[in-house]
Amino acid sequence: MKKLLIASLLAGGLPIHANAEVNLSGFASIVGGTSTDSDAIVRGYEDSIDFKEHSFFALQAYSDLGDGLSATAQIRSRGRDDWEPEFTWAFLSYEISPSWRIQAGRQRIPMYLYSDYLDVSYAYHWIAPPAEVYKAPFDSIDGISTIHDFTVGDAMVNFRLYYGKEDFSTDTGSFEIEDIFSAVASVNYGWWTFRTSYLQFDISGDIGVGDLVTAWQATPYAAVGNELDINNDSSTAFEIGVIYDNQDWLFLAEYIPSTVDESIVGDYKPWMVSVGKRFGSYMVHATVGEDVNEPYRKAINSVPLGVDPGLDFLYQTTTAVLDERDFELPFYSVGLRWDFHDSAAFKFEYTVSEQLDGSNAGAAEMALVTVF
Repeated sequence: MKKLLIASLLAGGLPIHANAEVNLSGFASIVGGTSTDSDAIVRGYEDSIDFKEHSFFALQAYSDLGDGLSATAQIRSRGRDDWEPEFTWAFLSYEISPSWRIQAGRQRIPMYLYSDYLDVSYAYHWIAPPAEVYKAPFDSIDGISTIHDFTVGDAMVNFRLYYGKEDFSTDTGSFEIEDIFSAVASVNYGWWTFRTSYLQFDISGDIGVGDLVTAWQATPYAAVGNELDINNDSSTAFEIGVIYDNQDWLFLAEYIPSTVDESIVGDYKPWMVSVGKRFGSYMVHATVGEDVNEPYRKAINSVPLGVDPGLDFLYQTTTAVLDERDFELPFYSVGLRWDFHDSAAFKFEYTVSEQLDGSNAGAAEMALVTVF
């Protein structure tokens, strides 16, 4: 029953036999959590119970227009955004053959093992995939994709290509991502799923260090400012993951290295391993992983010290900013899932993660998740 519900949700609902008929489906997560440390913010939680940070509702509309053409739209409303609705999907799909379709419009770009149903908490064991690993600032693009399904022996293969762009905002400012290209391949063989992806794009934006950029560009060492500035920088990312799920035991591992060439963003190398065991309608699970980043420092390391007090001050200030982005932060979590209803589940998780100051802090979360 659970697989049928998820499949119908992701496919846009049950088959439709009349043009322009619209089928609605949806999913939701009501999540409450708190940091267990008064001095740390963990996964967005402070030391008071919060029910908005990770809660959301989403509605999906699907219409079969006939002759292989269909339309899909998805609207998501998140508590952290004061429940303001936004379109996360809005695309047309044309089925060239039963195994090949093209999509155009706003759509999810599958950067991770669980990208296809990233927001559908009911479809996986966590309340949400670990934020220490799934930390890309965007997950949808405006563009075009081609999706192929075929078999090789007993293996089912899914191959996709994506091209597009995306604009988004963070706490520091606005970003523009151009020329996004992604290739994704997944293979399902029995209980096993293997997946790999490649992603490249050009990025420009403000990460809150504009004053430092300006200051360095007024010195003979403007290259330092260029490294701090995110201006049409090239980024590449890879992903490799595996899932084993025989409906009794669950095992998954994922590694997602990425880089923004010669920039303050530098090299990310997050990874995780997760194991779960089912006991009837209950599942217990544990996850370990690490959030790893190393900023680019070539230009700053070429600046001579002790020659000019102004340069020394700029060097120290810049080094402090870079040090905040240079880390290896392990985390682990344990959790429980209880499927008390055919279309709803209760989840609990406790996570401990290392902070930038070297201390450990925890977060406790509980959630009611559903598909409808």
